[in-house]
Amino acid sequence: MVRMIRIATFVAVLCITAASTATALAQVPPGVSYLPDKHPNAIVTFVRIQDFKSATYIEAQKRMGFDPLGMSGQNGKRKSIEVALPMPAIQKIQLPDDEYPLVKVEFSPVMRQTYVLNGGDEFVLDAFRFPKVPIPLNLMTGVLNNAAFTPGGKNWKPRFGAAITPERMMVRGVAALLFDDNKEFVIFWREGTECYVVKSKAPRSELIRIIDDLL
Repeated sequence: MVRMIRIATFVAVLCITAASTATALAQVPPGVSYLPDKHPNAIVTFVRIQDFKSATYIEAQKRMGFDPLGMSGQNGKRKSIEVALPMPAIQKIQLPDDEYPLVKVEFSPVMRQTYVLNGGDEFVLDAFRFPKVPIPLNLMTGVLNNAAFTPGGKNWKPRFGAAITPERMMVRGVAALLFDDNKEFVIFWREGTECYVVKSKAPRSELIRIIDDLL
């Protein structure tokens, strides 16, 4: 009953904000609470920073199972390619949900492309497949996004950890989340089963333009 009330409230909030694309909500992948000194960003918490290893594009693509977006030479130059494997691939994730309090989620490798923009700023592009989650599709978005935005409490660590609550926005015609800690931007979005996270200190307007130009 509690869960149904919570989801109903969440859906109501979505309906209020649906009129504006600027407040659209991206489906957030499940994961443990974000720790800045351990995880690459507030979205990718199923691998550790130290898990990223150098790889060729072909090796990374083979691990990924798809050809991820990349940057054209007009905006910058690629400096490195790395891959991180989730260890283990299947992880138990706690959710603040009465019906699905603990789920076994199957995560995929993360491919990282690091670029140097023409203006000198670094541009880090992480790509991965949306994980396999044992929750019915008609409930998944509500359950996962509720978990992502539920404040921390006695029995629940916030999904984004100490990271500031993200801003809802649009990039490449889809819903996205933007984290701004006044030091760098982190932007997450999903295109079908493909998920992307960009991290950069580049100006916001330039960052969005470059993301829209990814091929």
